[in-house]
Amino acid sequence: MKLHQIDGPGQEFLPSGLTTASAQLAPIQFENPQGASEATAKSEKTIKVAPVEEPSQPVHHVRVNNSFLATHERNVLLWLAARTPSAATPDQLTLLGLVGAFLVMTGFAASRASPWFVSLAILGLFLNWLGDSLDGTLARYRKIERPDFGYFLDHSCDLISQTFIFVGLGLSPYFTLLSALLALSMYLLMSSFTYLKVLILKTHHLSYYGMGATELRLLLTAWAVFALWCGPGLIDARFMGMRRIDITVFALWSLVFMAFMWKVWSDTRRFRPILDK
Repeated sequence: MKLHQIDGPGQEFLPSGLTTASAQLAPIQFENPQGASEATAKSEKTIKVAPVEEPSQPVHHVRVNNSFLATHERNVLLWLAARTPSAATPDQLTLLGLVGAFLVMTGFAASRASPWFVSLAILGLFLNWLGDSLDGTLARYRKIERPDFGYFLDHSCDLISQTFIFVGLGLSPYFTLLSALLALSMYLLMSSFTYLKVLILKTHHLSYYGMGATELRLLLTAWAVFALWCGPGLIDARFMGMRRIDITVFALWSLVFMAFMWKVWSDTRRFRPILDK
């Protein structure tokens, strides 16, 4: 995938319908009337048009996916891309992923009224995976990538989608909002670190310690099925007045946060010689 970086201002509009279509326009001179003195002719007024700064060259970055299911998932996505109807576009798939995330939130929240709505959340997780994973693969397969807009749209929708999913999980009777927000905070933390590495190191890591977005969706699906089997009483168990699920999730969050700090420290030591240059 490629990114464009544009330095400086964009196009500006000039009076009388003139635009900066060319890199630099010659000065426009206003001639004096006939019979004007030579001294007056030397003081001709000129209007200079500032040149347009052209966008810099595209900045390449490498996609790295070392998740447990990366190889199998890549093969499935290529198979799907080859069989996707021509009428379907990558942007439509991105929107499908966003709709899927909204269905996850709706299904989890509605499961307070009926546990059968969990099936809607599971369907939403599948649609979110399909749209979010296939959009980029389809664009690359058809060779219609848009490095700037595609990257911006895809990852903006990712952030919105994960917020829908985790908030919905917290609104369900099978999880707590505190635990869901802790999990969401870790996802956003890792996402911020990923985007920093794209900007500085030109490397886009799609997974950490074998875990990527697909593995996360599978874990949420497994939890939904397990919670549905156990019932809402799953989160009522307490230890010293606190819900055990909150204690467990906080302990896991702490371990992941320590792993995150180790990753930041190790990457800083590893890449400092490169970045200092």
